Amino acid sequence: MVLATVMALGAALLHASWNLVVKASGDRLVAMWAQGLFGAIVALPLLFVTGLPPRAAWPFLGTAVVLHFSYALVLAAAYDRADLSVVYPMARGSAPLLTAVGGALFLHDTLTGAGYLGVAVAVSGLLFISRKGGWQRGAGWALATAVIIATYTLVDTAGVRTADEALSYVIVLLAISGAFLTIPVLASRGRSGVAAAVRAAPWRHLFAGVASLGAYALVLSAVRLAPVAYVATIRESSVVFGALGGWLLLKEAFGRRRTAGAAIVAVGIALLIGTAA
Repeated sequence: MVLATVMALGAALLHASWNLVVKASGDRLVAMWAQGLFGAIVALPLLFVTGLPPRAAWPFLGTAVVLHFSYALVLAAAYDRADLSVVYPMARGSAPLLTAVGGALFLHDTLTGAGYLGVAVAVSGLLFISRKGGWQRGAGWALATAVIIATYTLVDTAGVRTADEALSYVIVLLAISGAFLTIPVLASRGRSGVAAAVRAAPWRHLFAGVASLGAYALVLSAVRLAPVAYVATIRESSVVFGALGGWLLLKEAFGRRRTAGAAIVAVGIALLIGTAA
């Protein structure tokens, strides 16, 4: 469990980093497309070492491509409508609870009672961070994103457990998803618009791509070692990193509410890790 915990925390930091890049980009849809595709292209040579995922994993990959494609579109729409510090906690904060239920129902992954308490406390803190009083603009998109996150997490967990290896699965997944996302990106932005958006910040897109690939490879490696609800909840500590990044780098509000929410998240994750000790 120690290795899975370290992997999930590393994934959290990387995940918050690439989300900051997407939110700070002038064109969020192009940024979502670029980070996924660029990361996969950089990593494609590794397939000569790892080989392709086994045949049994491809049905999961096919389903996951559709889900990740939908995730990119919905998340970009959410970021166009609300602050990172609202969308990110709400989307990522709701997902672990859905993942915990789905993991128990479909993957036979269970936690102890204290483990589920840790998940509930952490989710409460994550949602507390995003709440400013009343229903927020973009909240519906953020919650739709949460449903997609939980669903693709379960599908990909089943896929990497079938494949018995995570890296090649993630590389192929991001490459195919990025290729499919090229179609709506070009249709809505045109080649000149896409080229201009990429030229405006090529190194940021490349960094985000590598961070995205690394984050998800770490997560899918971790779910081979620990229950999916455990990994998903710890991974979502990225919300605290994201809220801090939004405050420090994007000049978004943080304040006492988000400080208290971060403390609640820390308590929940401590409870969860304590059950695995």
